[in-house]
Amino acid sequence: MSPDGLPLPPDPAVAQRRAAAPAASVWVAASAGAGKTKVLTDRVLNLLLEGTEPGRILCLTFTKAAAAEMANRLNRRLGRWATMPEAELAAEIRDLAGAAPDAGRLDAARRLFARVLDTPGGLKIQTIHSFCQAVLARFPLEAGIAPHSQVAEERTAAELLEAARNLLLHRARAGGDAALAAALATVTRHVAQSEFGALMQALIAERGRLRRLLAAQGGVEGVVARMREVLDLPAGASEAALLEAACADAAFAADGLRAACAALDGGSDAERERAAAIRRWLDDPAGRAAGLDAYREAFFAKSGEVRKKLVNKKTADLCPDAAPALLAEAERLAALQTQCNAVVVAEATGALLRLAAGLLEDYESLKRARGLLDYDDLILATRDLLRDRSA
Repeated sequence: MSPDGLPLPPDPAVAQRRAAAPAASVWVAASAGAGKTKVLTDRVLNLLLEGTEPGRILCLTFTKAAAAEMANRLNRRLGRWATMPEAELAAEIRDLAGAAPDAGRLDAARRLFARVLDTPGGLKIQTIHSFCQAVLARFPLEAGIAPHSQVAEERTAAELLEAARNLLLHRARAGGDAALAAALATVTRHVAQSEFGALMQALIAERGRLRRLLAAQGGVEGVVARMREVLDLPAGASEAALLEAACADAAFAADGLRAACAALDGGSDAERERAAAIRRWLDDPAGRAAGLDAYREAFFAKSGEVRKKLVNKKTADLCPDAAPALLAEAERLAALQTQCNAVVVAEATGALLRLAAGLLEDYESLKRARGLLDYDDLILATRDLLRDRSA
């Protein structure tokens, strides 16, 4: 407790020391400046103090600047330890490890700087991409890449992506691939032209997950079939087919609705208008699908929710069956809308996946022809290689 009786904030050193303990496998999430690099540096120092060979430690960062900062911090710290007075060194190691060091540990700490300097290549503190390049350079055939492959700079990768997108659009518009043309037409109904490029870029960024998804489900059709199953959609159901079925005489209780309209005719102006809208829809079987939106307005408020009062109290008292008949129809229409929405989602997602598969195919083809890998390829190929070798 503080002198004024308030609880003291937690000591960050305690949590950092726990995260830096080498015996624990730890995931650290914190905002910028919270001490993540310090924790990682402390963890490496603890591993070295525990006797881990410097050559067996690997630190991966996202940027070259972060890797350089890590290396500089470690070298400065180890260099100080080599010449630091014994009392100061003991206090620093106690703060680091949480326990007072004995004479043997102090002696080992002083010799760490020389051990690191004598290690071929020193401590391995690299960016993720440089680590992947080093691994793939040693095992290109096992990773399934050409030994002469080079890493494409971000600008080159962006140019290839643009070229792949143009190839995709040309194939879709040329008419030779009907499925691809239909997919493009579907997607462009939902996405503005100005957003199409960003959408394609987002698909490429997730190509690893897309590849796994398509492989696991047997391609685009398999993914769509599984999606329809999850959405509880009948096989082959389309929005047009659902609307046609929902507008057939057998799909609703016409007699109950007409009786409800007769009751509404004796009510308020709003009720009479509602009755007229319902009756118009009922009396026009051929135009029911086209007039469905106007028909829905008799049952739903502008918010999309079912009207709180489908009939007034006076009308309900005169015709008790009116409200239940109208509510049942409102619930049927709501269920129909849910199904139609699900169909739109399934069709749009399937079209997007088809475009993504085509885009990936063109992009990969362009890279292979030039013997190039982009940065994401490095990570995906290394991950798959290490996974296969550890299996």
